[in-house]
Amino acid sequence: MPGARKDYYEILGVPRNATKEEIKKAYRRLVLQYHPDRNKSPEAEEKFKEISEAYAVLMDDEKRRVYDMYGHEGLSGTYAREDFFTSRMDEFEDIFRDLGLGSFRSIFDRLFRDFGFGVYEEREAREVVVDVELSIKEAFKGARRTLQYSLWEVCSSCGGSGAEPGGLKTCPTCRGTGQIVRTSVLGHMTYSVARTCETCAGRGRIVERPCRACRGLGRVQSIRSHEVEIPPGMVDGSILRFRVREGSGSGTELVLRVRIKRSPYFYARDGDLIVRVPISPSEAALGTTVRVDGPDGPIDVKIPPRTRPGAAVVARGRGLWRERGVRGDLIIRPVVVVPKESRGARKLYEQIQKSERDAMERWRSRALRLE
Repeated sequence: MPGARKDYYEILGVPRNATKEEIKKAYRRLVLQYHPDRNKSPEAEEKFKEISEAYAVLMDDEKRRVYDMYGHEGLSGTYAREDFFTSRMDEFEDIFRDLGLGSFRSIFDRLFRDFGFGVYEEREAREVVVDVELSIKEAFKGARRTLQYSLWEVCSSCGGSGAEPGGLKTCPTCRGTGQIVRTSVLGHMTYSVARTCETCAGRGRIVERPCRACRGLGRVQSIRSHEVEIPPGMVDGSILRFRVREGSGSGTELVLRVRIKRSPYFYARDGDLIVRVPISPSEAALGTTVRVDGPDGPIDVKIPPRTRPGAAVVARGRGLWRERGVRGDLIIRPVVVVPKESRGARKLYEQIQKSERDAMERWRSRALRLE
């Protein structure tokens, strides 16, 4: 539906955390209100298209996940609009039969002709978005990955017609022309008005026996794989494009969206690599040297004595890549972790506590005074 960029949740009138049952209930209510055969208002047809597209996306777990993360742009890069409907055609048919609205496939042919539903032809090329998660070292050094993606292709059994051999018949309404011509006479003038045949959606043919391979869709979904070389220097959100040539001369453009893997101890930010290093209370008090696994190898980092919460030790130029070949920093943030208590350690802590008590009481009396 050209220009339709309204929020799917708003279209159906449901919250963003709505369950599938709530989404289905909202769609059933709205489809009764805006079905073009029941509602003859000028905006009903467009509203019907909107609610049907919103329902098809939000009822599909993967499409809903992509939409919630990236909005309409994420979907348009991953799916063609007909992909929203073809995988849920049987579900739409069940809803329409239950509501006494006839066949969804019939109204789909009539209203969604811009989706190319019916007889399919190969496109010159199309974009397929693939998300890939890289480790810190893979982002720094580069990696090879085999990407898997799915494509809708013309059904080889029916050649895209959607019918078994001999299962197509000429439309009796338009007699194969795809149009209905109405002629009127007004005085000495004769007027002819042509409109698209609603019975066959302008194709001139009707499927009597749907193709068993594609269930009348004219297309089948296939899983492809392609190995790519990911260059060094990737950051979270990087976009890469790879052109894959098919045997027929048509091609697919793979759009690779890069995500950098996070852990409780490592994460990247603007080329810097932040590492949370566990140290003991004694190491925080006396200082220590820890070995950190950096992007290009291990590095020994000196933690100074009396390290306090929030402190950081910076190794300049040992982080990830920034723009123009500049390295970010390796930022070490010590985190004090109390080891599992032992009898010997407890006695030592009691002695330390006794020696520190007077100094800590004086410190707290000054720091916590309300004045």
